[in-house]
Order: sequence, then C-alpha cells, then structure tokens
Amino acid sequence: MEEALVGDGRTDRPLSCTHAKPPFCIFLCNHIIPNGLFVYICTVNKKHDHREVLQTGLRLICDKGYNSLGVDEICKTTGMTKGAFYHAFESKEAFLLKGLRVYGEANTERLTKQLATENGTPKAIDRIIDLYDFMFDAQPQNNFMGCMVNNIMSELGSANETVGKAASVEFDSFIEAIEPSVKAAQAEGDLSSAIDSKTLTELLHSTFYGLLTRAKSTQDHLEAKRIMHTLINTLRK
Repeated sequence: MEEALVGDGRTDRPLSCTHAKPPFCIFLCNHIIPNGLFVYICTVNKKHDHREVLQTGLRLICDKGYNSLGVDEICKTTGMTKGAFYHAFESKEAFLLKGLRVYGEANTERLTKQLATENGTPKAIDRIIDLYDFMFDAQPQNNFMGCMVNNIMSELGSANETVGKAASVEFDSFIEAIEPSVKAAQAEGDLSSAIDSKTLTELLHSTFYGLLTRAKSTQDHLEAKRIMHTLINTLRK
C-alpha cells in the first residue's frame, strides 16, 4: 500500500524516507497541508501484483535474454525495490521458474481455447493451421520476441538443469493442449495416421519453435509461415 510521508519543504526528501525523490518518491506540489509542510507519496512500500511483475519481467527476459538481464533492471522497470523482489522471489532463478509457470498456464489456456471446436472452425486441420498462423503473425507486433519457453530452452536448457526441466514441463503442457486437435485431424483424414498423434504434435511444435528462432534472426515471419504450411501439407494424407 502507498504510504504518505511528510517532508520539511526545504529538502528533496521526506523526513521519514531515505530514498531519493525520483523515481520512488513523487512530490505532489499541489498538495500542501495547512501547516505549510509538503506532502510526499512514497511508493517504495507499495504492494505489487506479483503476476504483473512476472509478466513484465518475462517480457524483459524475452527481449534481452536471461543472462543479460539483472535484478536491478527488473526492479527499475516494475517499480519494485530489491528488498521486495528478493522477499517475493528469493532469487532471479526463482523468479524465472515462477514466471515460466505463469507463462505456461496462460499459454496452455490460450491454446486450448483457440483450438476448441466452438471457435467456429469445424475442421481440426484448419484450426491447427489458424493457430500457427496466428502465432507467426503476432511476431512483428511483439518485436519478434518469440516464445518464452523456446527462448529459455535455447539459452539455458543445457546450462541449468532445473530451469531446463521446468521449461520442458511447459513445452509438454503445450503438446497436451494441441494433441487432441492433431488426433482429430487424423481421424478426419486430413493428417497422416502413419505417425502417432503425440509424435506428430511434437514434430509440428518443435518445427514451429525452430522457425520462431529463424524469424527472430531474419525478422521475417512470412517465410516461417510458408515453411510451416509446407510441413503440414507434407503430413497430409
């Protein structure tokens, strides 16, 4: 919660706050209490929504990479103090692990909704194509940041066993969300049944991840879409 602090009007800091005024303390020059002292609002002790902090931090990690991003920058961007950060997350790695879970849960839910038969696209193969088109088309708007899980597996998968396993768990949850549609497309005769549905789903999504990495490098999502369509057409019956 925000804490109102009183300053003496002669310094840049409120009497009971040791932090420099900007960006932590906002001087409200139009709020002068009757005795002539200035009122400051100190946001250092403000309660933060951990989910919002995680989402902001994950965007930074996608943009800069985990190893290149420090806790100082996460705190500066979110408005958190380092003390509050370490109280909430214990370490940068713990922050990443919690963030992966939040990201994984949100994306698993999104995948499930986008592939649902209720979305107005009756054939499973068309829902699958629409899904990957949607994710590729989102890349220019997201500055080609790619997928958090893919980025972390690429950067830390072999260097940090704990993080690598956590990212793999989220990847598996994505496969579980997509596989029913792949199985339905096989049953409808639109995808080959020569490969079991789980392996086929892993092939599709692993290829998608590889193409995301390439699109990030080339800044060209359309070529990535073309290759994905080629793969799906190759796997048709």
